[in-house]
Amino acid sequence: MPFQFFERNAPPVFDSDSALVTFLLQSQPGLVFIKDEMSRLVYANEAFLGIYAPEQRGGIIGTTTVESFTAEEAALFLSEDRRAFREGHSEMVEEVTDWTGRKISLLSRKVAVTMANGEKRLVCFSTDITELAARERRLVRLNAQLKVYSHSVAHDLKNPIAAIIAGLNLIERDSGSVLKERSAMVLESLRASATGLAGFVSSLLKAAAAETQELAFERYDLNLLLEEVRFNLSALIEGADAELHVTRLPILLIEPNLLRQLFQNLIENSVKHAGADRLVVTIHYKEAAGEHVFYVGDNGTGIPPEKKDLVFSQFYKGENSDGIGLGLATCQRIAHLHDGVLELHDKIEQGCCMVLRLPKDDPATRSKLFAPALLD
Repeated sequence: MPFQFFERNAPPVFDSDSALVTFLLQSQPGLVFIKDEMSRLVYANEAFLGIYAPEQRGGIIGTTTVESFTAEEAALFLSEDRRAFREGHSEMVEEVTDWTGRKISLLSRKVAVTMANGEKRLVCFSTDITELAARERRLVRLNAQLKVYSHSVAHDLKNPIAAIIAGLNLIERDSGSVLKERSAMVLESLRASATGLAGFVSSLLKAAAAETQELAFERYDLNLLLEEVRFNLSALIEGADAELHVTRLPILLIEPNLLRQLFQNLIENSVKHAGADRLVVTIHYKEAAGEHVFYVGDNGTGIPPEKKDLVFSQFYKGENSDGIGLGLATCQRIAHLHDGVLELHDKIEQGCCMVLRLPKDDPATRSKLFAPALLD
């Protein structure tokens, strides 16, 4: 029974406090019921009675109701009642089937109380979590599918990346190849980028292989890491006639392959989707209380307010976007791997700004980080 609202000029009138309490209990959307020491019902609100067929509801009070369930379910319910009486309270998630055949997931809390005459009662409150449970089961399935998909993609990328590296090595060793100094530098940078990509793919495979797979954290100069990102995206940045400005960055204990991918994804998102005539992407850094804070912002059109709650969702894509919508979701998971978080900065000026927060803690503890969240 949904909560009833009344006109301001016609409030309900109660002749006693007990009548008021009864009204409140009956108006609750959740199930409220009371049992005696034999697990027999002495009170049940309308939401509880609504589980049973209309012709049964008049005879529910005074019964244990276990007759309506299987032997296993009945044993579980009675055992939980005895435990609540013994320990003073209990909490469990249970699944019941109502008279229409609909399965309902309930979060039930039971509290033992003593009446003035010494008799004990069990006061029970059950919240319908059917929709929440269904969403959680769906999320588990999607995460499992994403884990398999990510592992498959990462595995399939290993061979072509290895072929690229091998081809670059062959060009360098070929006695017939005469490279100018600049070409040799570009060749070495290409090989370094391909090797970095191979490392990122290996990190994905490690994280997908096991929930407790340890990753290789090391102290790394983020100035060098951003220069690597700049080179990897050089063709994209130049093609968009964009600018990338980076302030001085610290040396931190990180998983460089993953954090490189995080910054690369954020910058790539700005270049591809900011929509500015003269795009400028800026990365700022500051130390705050107990954390390192990085701001990756642009002067583009920004993210519409109605879309801000969706940008970190898996497979979410903005309008006219290519890809499959895993970029920011992956970035958020990489941040979690570093015990950090990625947020959308609610700034007043034009454009979009992503904020990466990483904790300032003992490097000895950071070296023990595991990767349960990257692909789960």
